[in-house]
Amino acid sequence: MNDRRSRFIAVDWGTTNLRVFLMNQDGCIQAQRDSDRGMLKLGSAEFESVLSDLLGDWLTPDLPIYMAGMVGSRGGWQEVPYQHCPIKLDDLSDHLFWLTTSLPNKVAIVPGLRGTSVGGLLDVMRGEETQLLGALDWLEEQDRADESPVFCLPGTHCKWAQITEGKVTQFSTSITGELFARLNDESSLVKGLPKSDLLNEAAFKKGVLASQQAGGVLHHLFSARSRFVCGELAADEVRDYLSGVVIGHDVNDILSSIDTPTAPVFIIGSEALSARYALALSSRNLPCEFLAANEASIRGLKRLANRQARSENNSTIGA
Repeated sequence: MNDRRSRFIAVDWGTTNLRVFLMNQDGCIQAQRDSDRGMLKLGSAEFESVLSDLLGDWLTPDLPIYMAGMVGSRGGWQEVPYQHCPIKLDDLSDHLFWLTTSLPNKVAIVPGLRGTSVGGLLDVMRGEETQLLGALDWLEEQDRADESPVFCLPGTHCKWAQITEGKVTQFSTSITGELFARLNDESSLVKGLPKSDLLNEAAFKKGVLASQQAGGVLHHLFSARSRFVCGELAADEVRDYLSGVVIGHDVNDILSSIDTPTAPVFIIGSEALSARYALALSSRNLPCEFLAANEASIRGLKRLANRQARSENNSTIGA
């Protein structure tokens, strides 16, 4: 049985951060390096030198580089065309975009996806497709490949996707994280009120409950102000209440557009933000499972790298 595995470099290049991982033959992280040189801070001509400086002594011909995220977006290193849904996630290995560089390593970018949302509108993703592939890899490892869970990938732009038999047919993006960041930093709803990095769970749940009442999202957002002024919310509750309203509406809107999940909702993200989504989903009696975004990305890139290595090996044998 041919089960060739690849030593490679995994690159997660996002909007604000750059993370690189040296992967060994067993698919484990051998070393990691991080940088704050995300896509927004770079011109297209700077990406190669930034990556070269960060990789340093990892730059050897025997280590292919696989990159996911905003590095392939418009404004990134090279705009890579989206692959159209429906698509089997494993087939992304057939659509890797190989860059021409001065580096000794072969360098590939994973393409993003283009599809339609639950509302029939055009939608796009970059980076999340690799995380979804990593989540499928994890489910296979748990002998759960036959499951078709709803996936939630919270962040600046939250992605919701349903995958059946390894294929993405439809996904939807909500501007949840960016909306909350604007409201939390600049709006009259929270002006002069204290901030805290700790979640006030009770206040957050009040916001989630408010999102389930009549009146709509615009009314519910303003209730953060009115309930504080009228004494129903303490000053240190308002921001987490507002977070509950925003995330609550994200959850409500997607659940109203799909069949009720029969398996736990699979959340891929940071621990803190995923915990908030889990609370909002639990208010709808939906259990959740969690996979860290970094682990999902690395698993996805590892799967693509191994498929590529097997394909190249088979081509060599065939020749």
